Amino acid sequence: MAEGTYEYECMRAELLGLAHPSREEFEEKMKLRQEVEVEEQLTEQLKEVDLQEESVQGTSGKMDELTNILTATQQKINKFKVACGSLTSLLKLRPSTPSSEPAAATGAEGKSINDALDTLDTMKDLNASSDATVAKAAAQDIGTKVTSQLDKLDSLLYKADNATYSMKHQTDQMKKIAK
Repeated sequence: MAEGTYEYECMRAELLGLAHPSREEFEEKMKLRQEVEVEEQLTEQLKEVDLQEESVQGTSGKMDELTNILTATQQKINKFKVACGSLTSLLKLRPSTPSSEPAAATGAEGKSINDALDTLDTMKDLNASSDATVAKAAAQDIGTKVTSQLDKLDSLLYKADNATYSMKHQTDQMKKIAK
């Protein structure tokens, strides 16, 4: 007999010398146990999603920092080209052409305090109530957060593409200057 079945509980009660549970009591206990398990799973999923979101936000900040560094480097290259451009024209070398800076991507900012409070309220609701509608709302909340994280990942990919383009362009400019 498998643990968790009505027959198993009757046999257990018989061996322990306890009264046999009624079918309704057993089904109610099983229903409550399943609800608790679902709530625990949703809580774990929410924690996992929040950790992933923090990681994405950290990566987004690092991509923004890289974009700022690339912008500063591009400005220095342009200043150097202005200073050396007149020198190359005097020496009749190939003059370099002015470049245009790649546009920086504007990504979504991190999660606000209100979002964190909403998440905390949702988690309190999960712990305080075992209502099925709360579980459904939590599942939808997880879905919303995952969708938000996918949008942030798309933004990060866009920023990474721009950074790659910018670095390649700056490398080409420095090679031309070095020639």
